[in-house]
Parts: sequence; structure tokens; C-alpha cells
Amino acid sequence: MITQKRKFLYQPPLLTSSICWSWTLIVMLIGIIIWLEITHFQTITLGFFIAFAFLTWIQIYFRKIFVGNGKIDIHSVLNPFGKKISISSITNIKTKRNSISFDANGKNYKFLLPSNSLIELQEIISKKQ
Repeated sequence: MITQKRKFLYQPPLLTSSICWSWTLIVMLIGIIIWLEITHFQTITLGFFIAFAFLTWIQIYFRKIFVGNGKIDIHSVLNPFGKKISISSITNIKTKRNSISFDANGKNYKFLLPSNSLIELQEIISKKQ
């Protein structure tokens, strides 16, 4: 039995993830374009690079899955307070190479995780059911 709360970092499914990261890279590319057009490093270029670093940090930091006390809390960028799902309500668990998908409360959830986190999360969910 797991007594501590476990934390996993995740990315959304591949299509959603590539769209989000593409928009983040656009901020950096705008900074590079302005820098090359003006030919001197300006404060506006620095602002775009800081915005890029901030957006990158947000996309990595706020996408977390917390598992503990028989519940899974899924935090995302647009919903930092998260969704709470009871582990007992999870059905239809499928794992592939680096992704896990399951159904809970009539919704389908899919996440990209590192391999070691995927194995651990699958074990935790399977034990609680």
C-alpha cells in the first residue's frame, strides 16, 4: 500500500502536445526574427526569450499527475487545480510504449509518460482495483 503521494510528469497526447509546443516555439522564433531584423539584441528580443522560457516552464511544471489516498489528481496548464478521479472508478486501462489510457466517469484519458513512470502508475492503478 502506498502511503505517500506520488507525482508524475506527463504530456498530453501527441497531437495536442505538438500543437502546444509549436505555439511555444513560435514565441521564440518571433524573438529570433526581431533580433535578426534589427541586427542588435534589443530589450523586446529579451522579452520574447523570457516569455519563451516562462511558457516552457509553465508547460512542464503544471502538467502533473498526483496519486494518493485512492485518488488521482490530474493537473494541467489550463486547469492547475486539477481533476480528481477515484482509482476505483478507472476502467479499461491500456498501456503502450510511452502512453497510458483509461476510462473514468465516462471520459477517456490519455497521457504520455516516461517508461519508468508508466510502469509505476500502471502498477498503482492495478493494485487499487
